Amino acid sequence: MSSPDLTPITETPSFVNEGEEINLEVFLRYFVADVLPYAVVLGSVLLKFPQILKILQHRSADGISLASVYFEMTAYVITTSWGIAQALNFKDYGENMLIMGEVAFLLLLVGYLQRSMSCALLVFIFEAVALVVMSSGFLPRIFHEWLLGLQIFLGMSSRVPQIIMNYRNQSTGHVSFLTYYLAMVGGIARLLTTFHNVSVEKGKYVMLMQFGVAVGLNATILLQILAYRELTRKKLDQQNLEKTLEKDKKRE
Repeated sequence: MSSPDLTPITETPSFVNEGEEINLEVFLRYFVADVLPYAVVLGSVLLKFPQILKILQHRSADGISLASVYFEMTAYVITTSWGIAQALNFKDYGENMLIMGEVAFLLLLVGYLQRSMSCALLVFIFEAVALVVMSSGFLPRIFHEWLLGLQIFLGMSSRVPQIIMNYRNQSTGHVSFLTYYLAMVGGIARLLTTFHNVSVEKGKYVMLMQFGVAVGLNATILLQILAYRELTRKKLDQQNLEKTLEKDKKRE
């Protein structure tokens, strides 16, 4: 039995054939080509919110690797600028633009709470300038494509420091499980949509490698959150107790 043809279609199809039965092949083509990409874009709006809310709730960025946020910001600037410069359909890269804004806010928030605001602000300004330059098409395509290929390294750089920090601390601090879970699921969905919607000329294989690496690294952090959950709870309770005692001493 041959596999169904999932070539993207350009108009809304009829899912019911002449025998009034659902045409699964047509439905799958439409779902992967048009429905799933927009679902990923919409879902990206909430990707970083759990992490941001958790930090704001505790007024602490303990356990968050600022280096990871730096690299993640750079990665999203490159992918967003590539989508704009190559005139890709918004559904095939739109989530990168939305997540980039969330990561920018996270960058400044973590920088402020970890008393590294000046460094975070410099990175923010640099990334903003880089986004404008790369999106405008000033860069030669071959160089921009090389930067896109660098995404694989950046993807590792944005997660490996966090993974190492978690391992050394035997704790994940205020790292949000929901944020990394959504990132992993979104990456899996992007593997499907990129495979069927993006041509080789538009960087298909590089993007597939990028999303594949991201899925693996996000899954690793999720496993760490689960493995260290008891130690994390104890350490956070101890930190909260120490903060309470410190406040009591100041009042005295």
